Amino acid sequence: MTNVVITGASSGLGLAMANELQNVLGFKVYNLDRLHGTIHCNITNEHDCFTAAELITDVDILINNAGINYIDWIENITSDDWDRIMNTNAKGIFNMTKAFLSALLKSKGTILNIVSNASHVPMTNSIVYNASKGAAAIMTLQMARELGPKGITVFGISPNKIAGTGMSKYIDKTVCDLRGWTPEEALKYQLSALPAGEETPAEIIAKFVAFLLQEKDNHKYLAGTILPYGK
Repeated sequence: MTNVVITGASSGLGLAMANELQNVLGFKVYNLDRLHGTIHCNITNEHDCFTAAELITDVDILINNAGINYIDWIENITSDDWDRIMNTNAKGIFNMTKAFLSALLKSKGTILNIVSNASHVPMTNSIVYNASKGAAAIMTLQMARELGPKGITVFGISPNKIAGTGMSKYIDKTVCDLRGWTPEEALKYQLSALPAGEETPAEIIAKFVAFLLQEKDNHKYLAGTILPYGK
């Protein structure tokens, strides 16, 4: 049995990945979430992460998926806003990796970090989110370099804006409020940057992730890479 720990798998991409890995591949999936998880865990809290790791001692795959967004003009962003986003999107990866490191060393396992195209595409009103995802990207590369020789495969995927998630709905509404756009104008602007002409469904990314994680050989040569998905 392949044991998978996913953060933030109660909705959106995390839920889609959990469903695919559990229902299609037959993996045992543990959802670590601060509200509705299999195990309650606030990933910004180191104690919570280590407590969860004491309960799940056999882990083959860790998916650092949980993330939050906040968009506004630079002059309106507070230190608390900065800390909240950075603590979840960057420190959360560090906390979870550190907490589950012993189990992953034992299994010679895999860490998949869900990053974002915000790690490499500058976006208006998004300085905190961009910074946090840039941090997640370089952390992924650093983790691969340090943990690879110890037998742990680390790689990342950077999706574009995913269709229909809570985060996407928040972005759609807030962008219109901040820039005085209509929903139609916001959609036209969004789609103009996507070569596929549409946002990516979470279920499609989940199928891709499941293929990569189905067997170690499917992803071990991706160590130290971050795959763009949807630009």
